[in-house]
Amino acid sequence: MIHIIKGKYKNFKLKMVSSKKTKMTSHLIRKSLFDTIGDLVKNATLLDLFSGSGCYGFEALSRGAKEIYLVDNSFCALKTIYQNKKKLNLKENEIQIFYSDAFKILKKFIKNRIKFDIIILDPPYFSNYYYKLFKNLDKITHSHSIVICELYYKNDLLPKIGNFYSLKTKKYGNKLLKYYNIKID
Repeated sequence: MIHIIKGKYKNFKLKMVSSKKTKMTSHLIRKSLFDTIGDLVKNATLLDLFSGSGCYGFEALSRGAKEIYLVDNSFCALKTIYQNKKKLNLKENEIQIFYSDAFKILKKFIKNRIKFDIIILDPPYFSNYYYKLFKNLDKITHSHSIVICELYYKNDLLPKIGNFYSLKTKKYGNKLLKYYNIKID
C-alpha cells in the first residue's frame, strides 16, 4: 500500500492494483511531481491517463484540485480506483472515472470541449504512446496547462512536441518526469 503525502487526506492508505501489468509510481516521484507544480494543483481540473490505482489523482484532490479525471483500460485498475474512491468518501462532482482506451477518451473530451489544467501521462514505459497522445493534447489544454510525462529514461522525449515545449526534466534512477507547457502563437 501507498499513502497520500499531503493535504486533506494526508496519510490515507491507498489500495494498489493487483496486476503485474500495472506499474506503481514511487513515493519519491509523486512527491517530486507535486512539489514541482506546487499551488498550480489548487482548484485545478486534472486528467490522469493510464491512472492505475489513481494515486496521482487522489493526491491532487487531497492538495486542493477541484476535479480529477481518471482513465485506465484495465479492469483491475478500475476496480481499485472505485475502492479508493469509496474509502475516501468522495463526491461525484470531484472525480470522473473512465474505463477506456486513452485515445478514444481523448476524442470524447475534445468533442465535449473539456479543458484540463494539468495532464499526467504515465503509459506503459515501453509503449510509443507519448507522441501520438501529444497530437491531440492542444485541443484539451489552454495557455497555462501543464503536461507531465513519467517515462523510462532511455525513452526521453524531444524538447518540443507540436505546440508543447519542455519546461523541466527530472531524473530518478531509471525514470524521468518531464514537464511541458503549450505555446500558443
